Amino acid sequence: MHDQETGAGRRLLPRRERAASIRQAAARAFARGGYVGTSMEDLATEAGVTKIILYRHYPTKRELYRSALDNTWEQLVATAGIGYDTEEGLRALFRAARNDPDGFTLLFRHAVREPEFAEHANELMSQSVQLADRALGQSVTDPVLRSWLAKVVTELVVNGVLTWLATGSADRDEEAAGLLFRTAAAAILQHRERVGAH
Repeated sequence: MHDQETGAGRRLLPRRERAASIRQAAARAFARGGYVGTSMEDLATEAGVTKIILYRHYPTKRELYRSALDNTWEQLVATAGIGYDTEEGLRALFRAARNDPDGFTLLFRHAVREPEFAEHANELMSQSVQLADRALGQSVTDPVLRSWLAKVVTELVVNGVLTWLATGSADRDEEAAGLLFRTAAAAILQHRERVGAH
């Protein structure tokens, strides 16, 4: 399906492209107003579409919210691999978050506080923790400590990125990513040295 012009001069987008545009607008609106505080009218306005078009793509607000969360997660994994086991991986995560700050904020700050979506958001966060656990691999051999440290590192990284999105400037993303990586790596290295000393 190709783009077409309407009589009013507005572009008709292919269905997939329109759905993506609506999801992106929804992430912005939900990040500002939360799930409860954002109406379908607000979402249609943010997306620049009528409510009829919005309902054709997403019959319920719940479906649109979930789609925005899933899309953000898929984009993060595709772009960054959620890999903070290397400095480059963490830089990729910063870039992905900067490309979709509303989606990142929605996923990691707001969704966990929305009763209807907390379980889903926590499931996605749990996948991040599992990736961190694998990345810690042989650095921390005690499974209890490794599991705990994976959660700590994940929280550190996610909150570090969220705080940077809110207060940092895009031209220093690479520098911030490097500093955050070195901070996390230093904590792991310090643990390894303590264990090795015993």
